Amino acid sequence: MQISDTPLLVKTHDFNVWLLNHTKRFPKHFRHTLTERLERLALDLEQSLTLANAARGKDRRRHLEDADGILQCLKVFLRYTQDFELLSSTQIKFAAESLLELGRLLGAWLRGTDR
Repeated sequence: MQISDTPLLVKTHDFNVWLLNHTKRFPKHFRHTLTERLERLALDLEQSLTLANAARGKDRRRHLEDADGILQCLKVFLRYTQDFELLSSTQIKFAAESLLELGRLLGAWLRGTDR
């Protein structure tokens, strides 16, 4: 199976692998709330970007806008990992920087669809 090698898709996939490796260590009482939501949002983000990559025109823009909304929600829910001390400060910093970079790449792609 070939995965697109656009920087945004590669970095999203890498972030998701990192996140999934860390959420499996979260306490069980977070499993059906925060952990599940974080994992679902991360995977939904990658799905929206993959669909956008395959689409053209208005459909591409719609998928990119969906991805942008998902990315914003992912940032909000990631803050809970800091509030409940589920990730170390170094891990939080890595995650925040990764999401900022994904946002910049997504914003550039969105701006490119205006042309």
